Amino acid sequence: MDRILDTLRNQWQGIIVGILVGTIVSIILKIPQWVYKFFKNIRNRCYRGKLQKEITIRINETNEEIGLPLLPKIELEIVDISKNILELEDKIIIPVRKEKKPRVMAEIFYLSIDRGFLYDAKRYIGEKLSDSIKYVVGKSLITRDTPVEELGDFEKETLRYFERKMEDILTNPEIAKLINKEEAMLSRRLFKTVLLQEIFALGERHLGILPEEECKEETLGFVDFLCDIAQKEKYEKEKGEEPHLDFIGRYFKVGIVLIKKPEKNSLYPHLNAVRNKIKKGVLSIYILGLGRNVKDVEGDFVKWMGEISKQDYPDWRVEKVIKYKLPKMTTQKDIPGICVIFRHKKWITS
Repeated sequence: MDRILDTLRNQWQGIIVGILVGTIVSIILKIPQWVYKFFKNIRNRCYRGKLQKEITIRINETNEEIGLPLLPKIELEIVDISKNILELEDKIIIPVRKEKKPRVMAEIFYLSIDRGFLYDAKRYIGEKLSDSIKYVVGKSLITRDTPVEELGDFEKETLRYFERKMEDILTNPEIAKLINKEEAMLSRRLFKTVLLQEIFALGERHLGILPEEECKEETLGFVDFLCDIAQKEKYEKEKGEEPHLDFIGRYFKVGIVLIKKPEKNSLYPHLNAVRNKIKKGVLSIYILGLGRNVKDVEGDFVKWMGEISKQDYPDWRVEKVIKYKLPKMTTQKDIPGICVIFRHKKWITS
């Protein structure tokens, strides 16, 4: 009996030792895999952090230029294998390889623009205009309004991937014409400062209202209105007169004031222009100045509008003062600019 018990004990000891040895060997063999995954996670976090920072900076810059948070904040999560891109409320999960960073940037900008200011407005402005705006905003994010020939390799590759994603719309002649008009506005800061803000407001005002064809047609007319101002010299040469600076329709009620050399002509003509536009029924007035005009507009002009809004126009207020520099595509020098936005309280609700 003792011999049998010894035999069983030895067998169990052998089994236990075998299991322990197997487990230890298995752990030893897996250590390289764990080490690899550990450093891979660290590397991916570093990469994700750099990418997150770069994207956040560009989106914040654009939102500051526009004066509204029209592009959403993006939180990235990088995964190795995924059949689909998953879009959540505040996160884009996207399959990525480190060597494809420009493609990832292009993909993120493509998705973020569509979920930003166009999210509620695009059904009211029409698909073609929505697509053209999406392209111009994306290109501006990538290039920072720098001429393509002056871009670095990374920006060029990002733009290349972005345009590949929008291949179908770029080959549409009607959309191409809209893009040309919007880029003309962009060069004069009318695209971000005026057009995008008004389209955002359009979407807010029409929440719960079915889109109408009349609204889409008027929006195209508003685009032409801003393009004429952006190409003022060309318009005057062709038409023999200055472009109109007021657009009063059913869906857009906008006035533009261009400050011209206030040090010579004084600010009074421009102050009277603001009063006249209010009488005409505009709900949003954009006062634009460049160069030496910036100081005068930011000082005396803004102060005056604050005073008259309290005394004569209590429903009006200076909503934003946006300072910027003209894009390099317009001039080789850094010319400062300013846009003062004077609005009626019904801008969003009317």
